[in-house]
Amino acid sequence: MQAIHSLLRSRRHRVPLNATWQFIREELEVGEPRGNSLYFDDAMLRVLRRAAECASGAANLLASAPRGNRLQVAAQGFIDEKTARQRPDDGFVLLKGRLPAPLPTLSPSLSLRVPLESLDLSAVVQVLVIENLDSFDDWEGYRAPAGLADSLILYRGHGGLARGARRLLGALPAAVRVGVFADYDPAGLCIAAGLPRVDFLLLPEPAPRLLDKGNREDYADQFRQTAHLERIELDGWQGVWMEMKEHGVSIKQQHMLALGIALRQIPRRRSDGTRPW
Repeated sequence: MQAIHSLLRSRRHRVPLNATWQFIREELEVGEPRGNSLYFDDAMLRVLRRAAECASGAANLLASAPRGNRLQVAAQGFIDEKTARQRPDDGFVLLKGRLPAPLPTLSPSLSLRVPLESLDLSAVVQVLVIENLDSFDDWEGYRAPAGLADSLILYRGHGGLARGARRLLGALPAAVRVGVFADYDPAGLCIAAGLPRVDFLLLPEPAPRLLDKGNREDYADQFRQTAHLERIELDGWQGVWMEMKEHGVSIKQQHMLALGIALRQIPRRRSDGTRPW
């Protein structure tokens, strides 16, 4: 039950197809194998939850998790502290760049994992969200617009860090500008479009030598993100999506850095509210 409980709590749709999940699939007859992974859509997750609750006798599988963090759960006498509802990264964000006082000034090579409650968001002027951890670490090496030099750099993260990043963005004062730097592909554009608030997207200049490094297979594998982008309103990024479809390649942040490609800002809306395309 712990594997199912962890999946439901994390809200993921994919797990490694190991012996544990192979057994669960065979017993509960739910899940779709995809290569070395087992995929669950929303309907499958509901079926999985009901089947698990029926098999375990729990009326509410998620509610049965003990409250508190792992230390508090251990102090309550539970043997498996990992069943705690609160994950180690919940309530934290990973930051670098211009940190608001009283946080310290950091060397460009350093970052800081910070509790959300310790941040003075009123002192933040601009935030840049970065998709990949190594690109977050290497941010100072990118050819970015000069206006981003004093940004608070936020790692998008996964799990608790991702939830913390979304909470931070949702709590920012209205005057704070928010940008996103992700891979140049449908998945990256979906990340930007799905955040609580974003004012601009950071994209590479479409140099031929960069496009030559694009991965067409990876672009094709992102057909679900492609379908999602076709359904939603992208405002000023509609031109970005048209350009992306025209090139038909996935370009990773690491290639942008390796080739020294200049980055450009694309606003979601002009200052007068009109689209920039």
